[in-house]
Amino acid sequence: MAGYIPDDVVERIKSESDIVSVVSAFVSLKKSGKDYKGLCPFHQEKTPSFFVIPSKGFYHCFGCGAGGNAVNFIMAHERLDYPDALRFLANKAGITIPETKSGAKSDIEALYEALALAGAFFASSLKGESGARVIEYLHSRDITSKSVGEFGIGYAPSGWDNLIRFVSSKGLSPATLEKVGLAAKKDNYYDRFRNRLMIPIRALSGRIVGFGGRVLPGNDDAAKYINTPETDIYKKGKLLFGLDLARDEIRSKNEAIVVEGYFDLISLYQRGIKNVVAVSGTGFTTDQAALLARFCEKVVLLYDSDSAGIKAAYRACGMLYSKGFPPKIALLPKGFDPDSFIRSNGPNELIKVLSHAGSLVDFIASKIGGKFQAQPANLQKRILDAIREIIEPIEYDVTRMAILGQLKEKLQVDLETLMGVKRTGKLLMVNTDKSEMAIYEKRENEFIHLLLSHPELINKCAEVDSSLFVNENKARIFELIRELYDKGDGVRIADLFDRMESDEQRRLLSEIAIINNETVDIERLLRGYLEKFQTIARDRRREELKSLIVEAENKSDRDRLIELTREFNELQSRGGNG
Repeated sequence: MAGYIPDDVVERIKSESDIVSVVSAFVSLKKSGKDYKGLCPFHQEKTPSFFVIPSKGFYHCFGCGAGGNAVNFIMAHERLDYPDALRFLANKAGITIPETKSGAKSDIEALYEALALAGAFFASSLKGESGARVIEYLHSRDITSKSVGEFGIGYAPSGWDNLIRFVSSKGLSPATLEKVGLAAKKDNYYDRFRNRLMIPIRALSGRIVGFGGRVLPGNDDAAKYINTPETDIYKKGKLLFGLDLARDEIRSKNEAIVVEGYFDLISLYQRGIKNVVAVSGTGFTTDQAALLARFCEKVVLLYDSDSAGIKAAYRACGMLYSKGFPPKIALLPKGFDPDSFIRSNGPNELIKVLSHAGSLVDFIASKIGGKFQAQPANLQKRILDAIREIIEPIEYDVTRMAILGQLKEKLQVDLETLMGVKRTGKLLMVNTDKSEMAIYEKRENEFIHLLLSHPELINKCAEVDSSLFVNENKARIFELIRELYDKGDGVRIADLFDRMESDEQRRLLSEIAIINNETVDIERLLRGYLEKFQTIARDRRREELKSLIVEAENKSDRDRLIELTREFNELQSRGGNG
């Protein structure tokens, strides 16, 4: 079982993995000035647009935007996770990774071992005499034997200590089972899961980190599902059920379908719709959105058609928008969930439903069925509450204002009403056109490139807040550069790639790092960028003040009105976009 890789070994692997040698094992490279070029391995092309820059330790493709360091290249090309990519490079470099036998890391390995043994025990119990009625239940839900094997479905038999006795016979203590949520203790230890169908929950690496236990027919008084509690290795909001199996299909289609239930996913997967993941015992989170961002750019939410499912979809949209996804929502006919629909109608009909998935704004408009102002007051309140839940997690102004602008047009509702759901202190350039946006984006690229080339300038950027960026991924890159510099580790582009949280961030970083913008007067250049950021901050505050002034007028709050008007006039006198 693969263990922890010590930090010093990680650094040695990275330092001894020459980017040119690593890439040239898979790509025919030719010298091009100081750099190397070849045909990109990540998309089809006839003219080389793939460059390796050895002086900075990264690669960049001008065709598809792929970029990263040596570890990122192996992750993408060999479809490995980060630790396995390091092991791949260590093997190539002849570096031995020491196995840790003591301390906290070996304790973690014991947890993985306990979960693997439990998975084997549950799978074996399903094949035994007591598992016959569970097999019958699975067949009643059209779950095939192949799916049972692929997903590792098992059975926790009746009795208080079956699993404990099995694991103890393998040399692990009941206390270890307790740490992974499979045992509990009163006077003595006992199995937490009894007479339940067991579904392993796996991390991206394929290792079991937890279980979902479903009640069997005839035990209707028990909770339908019980998941193992969160542990040192199982964080519900940080993983997605089925992603270990679905990631290649998701990457291939550049799209993920998100469902809520284990059986929703299994039913779709076994019928050929394999780019599907499920939340695991929690609402959709920003961590899960960030996880999907590593594999795709499009997400379709396929939730139950009842009110609870719709509300969960609204919440998920906010999380997805916050990570740069413009999510779509697929609406099932009333009374159906994904599992029941595909079993009743087949995969082709579900594919039709998915093809008609609409944007969040279209979905809200379809639920209203008319003008916002024509709706009853209680429905208007519910709509605004739903929009608030969607908007609140979105950190970046451009995304938030784009959604509000679309809602204004679709629902025919005034912006002031929608502004009631804005995030405090976050207002922005509603009327920014595409040409202006392109200027902002270009300026942000050049600003980040300047900091990468001259990290010492970061000390002079204390007043630059990441919320002033129009591109949220560039804002995050700026934050990570500042974090790295503040830690005193130095700002090396190759190391920065390891900190990127999505393929899109890696693409942007390589695009920025490739900029050739040599200038003598870097101080003057920096002052120009800082002045632009100050202008953006003033413009945003002015827009916010306009809304606050209207609010103060409506409340007849004279003192507040005088205070706000004074600040607004001061900002006007300093100039800006007016």
